[in-house]
Amino acid sequence: MSQLSKLIKGVNKKIKAFDTKLKTSFILIRQDLDDMQIIIDAMRKFLKKKDKEHTKQDKYARKTQERLTKEVEEFTEKTTQIKLALSQINAIKSEVVIRKDLFRIEERIKASFSRDIEKYKKETINLKKELKESNKKIKALEKGTIYIPKKFWFSKN
Repeated sequence: MSQLSKLIKGVNKKIKAFDTKLKTSFILIRQDLDDMQIIIDAMRKFLKKKDKEHTKQDKYARKTQERLTKEVEEFTEKTTQIKLALSQINAIKSEVVIRKDLFRIEERIKASFSRDIEKYKKETINLKKELKESNKKIKALEKGTIYIPKKFWFSKN
């Protein structure tokens, strides 16, 4: 039995050696798994941090985009208001030009009428003088006398 017991002892030694190698292998595998878990946790933490940063940047970008669209809308609104104001200014300017033209026309009419009025005043004065002279002649004829107008040395006639 000695050979058998030697065989058994050899097999037991080999089994113990295999068992210790297996245990150390599992221990090393466990250590590697623990290291990997630590790395995975660190990666998860890092990715969560980066995801939060990305969402913050995305929110900021959206807010900026919304602000820019508001500003663009305000700018276009102000631009349309300015266009309306300019069109009103142009309308007022054309109205002022028309009024100036009308004023000039009115002034010309007034000037021509004033000349005509002065002319008619002079004519009426002359006609009144002629009427007086004619009335004097008629009265003289009614009386049966001849009327001779008096001439002055320095008269305009």
